[in-house]
Amino acid sequence: MTTDGTHYVYLRLGSAKEDDILVNTIALKAETVNISTTKTVPSFNVPLSGMFSGESRTVALNLGMAQKNINVTGQITDQTIIRRFDETDKKFFDASVNDPDDSLSSFTMDRPALNGDNELVINMTKEEIAQLIHSNTDGTTFQEMQNMDELIILIDSKVNSRYQYRSASQTTTLIPFTYAARGHNNTLDNAGAVVFVSDFPDSTTAKGLSGFVRSFSCEFSGEAAGSISFQLEFEIATTV
Repeated sequence: MTTDGTHYVYLRLGSAKEDDILVNTIALKAETVNISTTKTVPSFNVPLSGMFSGESRTVALNLGMAQKNINVTGQITDQTIIRRFDETDKKFFDASVNDPDDSLSSFTMDRPALNGDNELVINMTKEEIAQLIHSNTDGTTFQEMQNMDELIILIDSKVNSRYQYRSASQTTTLIPFTYAARGHNNTLDNAGAVVFVSDFPDSTTAKGLSGFVRSFSCEFSGEAAGSISFQLEFEIATTV
């Protein structure tokens, strides 16, 4: 799969389908993406260091700690979303009962259309998309269909994970923004990195940024009836 040609920023659920950027995903019409990396480096002044040299010294301990946040602003519009569920029998879509097992065999209401991969394809209003994101932000890791734990920001790239041009003509390919470095373990930019080394992306469908939505806000405005403005803060972390 490649980008749909309109969106380059995506929020993915924990249940997102591998190698498909559009399933169990919400595409965002991002206008600005602000990426912030704040290094945490403990430092202290060395006593008496300037007594003889006339120059004081400060020692810093770079222990590899940093806070990484991404702020996205943009517009929400009507959107077609694709959902992949474990249960696709009609009884699970019967709104007339509280328990799917109480659904009558005579229930004939058509469920939303399923594509060739048995995935639900449905059109939602911009208001519904905003509500969905708010609801998912409020969810936890225990609800994989609500847990938005990956942010994909597609960027242009000429150079692959081993410092080779991706094509002889040096044309670009879209890849997810990442904090990974180029090279095998303990080689190239990863010299000195020997464990838990992340792979630098070499395809559009490579893994994006793992973390959680710290905050999401939107504005319903009658003056902009065609869209809903939003602000989203995503913090990069390993969620448990």
